Amino acid sequence: MGETERIAQLLAPYLGSALERLRLLAEGWETIIFEFATRSASVRLPSSAACRPLILRFYRGGGAVLKAAREFSVIERLKSARFAVPAPYLVETDPAPLGAPFMVMERLQGGPLFRTDNFPLAFKTFSLAFLAFVRAQARLHRLAPEAIAQGPGCGFVVSPRLPASMPLIERALATLAERIESGALSGMREALAALSERAPKFRAAAAVPVHLDYHPRNVIVRGLSVTGVIDWCNADLGDRHFDAAMSSVILATSVFESPRWMRDNAAGNSLRRLFTALYLPLYHALAGLELERLRFYQGLAAMLRLSMLATMRLGGSESLGFRAQAVDEVSPSLLRVLARYARKKTGAPLTLPAMPAD
Repeated sequence: MGETERIAQLLAPYLGSALERLRLLAEGWETIIFEFATRSASVRLPSSAACRPLILRFYRGGGAVLKAAREFSVIERLKSARFAVPAPYLVETDPAPLGAPFMVMERLQGGPLFRTDNFPLAFKTFSLAFLAFVRAQARLHRLAPEAIAQGPGCGFVVSPRLPASMPLIERALATLAERIESGALSGMREALAALSERAPKFRAAAAVPVHLDYHPRNVIVRGLSVTGVIDWCNADLGDRHFDAAMSSVILATSVFESPRWMRDNAAGNSLRRLFTALYLPLYHALAGLELERLRFYQGLAAMLRLSMLATMRLGGSESLGFRAQAVDEVSPSLLRVLARYARKKTGAPLTLPAMPAD
């Protein structure tokens, strides 16, 4: 029996309804996502009508129970604040029913802002909805802090040694230092020192809701509109410049081996430059940016991302609480482009250790 069929056989009695269909939709670093519908009303899903498309989001890796509970709470609060997120219908933190914690939520209309299956269609979708993509992020940063649930399992950088009450910038720097000192990343120490020296200047800032993984594959669009933002596992409270910086880092450095037009080559590098050149002026026009503060956070975001990916490559994805398969997306060219970016933004020399062969 395949995994999809097994889940379908367990999910139907759990919901008290036969399923119209169940199919694998996507596999992320922390989650596996299925699409399905029920054939009749379910007492466990009183807010969802029968036959409506739904999403089943499985949580894998370390801290899955906390991640599921907290993401559900974050999406509930954001929905109440009328922010564009899928309606959350159910969270089950007990792994027993299906073998892992899971959430059931609305299936949004449309598709991701950036898709990799077809270049002309990808460019058209991206061009039409990019302004809405930036507007939605700027609106998130204007929400009240209460829109993001705090507590165990909180946020982008999580360590048992770091209390949730610690400001995000402090947790980010402490996490970065921990990764560098506990692993084989000594070649990143000078860049960390440069960031730590500059950090006091930027500690004072309003703490607002931040997504910290806000990029075109996590934003669902239809035509000119954003229908919803997904993947809130990293959501936190912090300086909005950190969120904008993380988005700009991802836009500028995301390298894929497939398709060829997103590799570390002339086409891919030109597209990444274009994405960043569009994003930052638009966000600045909508919400304003302090450019020195942004540059500091770009360096911090690049170092956090680089240390995370290098650690995954050296010790496996599971060492950071991700699914084992996540390391397959960490290519040498991705690390190379990201290291180049981090050197530029921190203004410090930076080297990575030799990585295991594929």
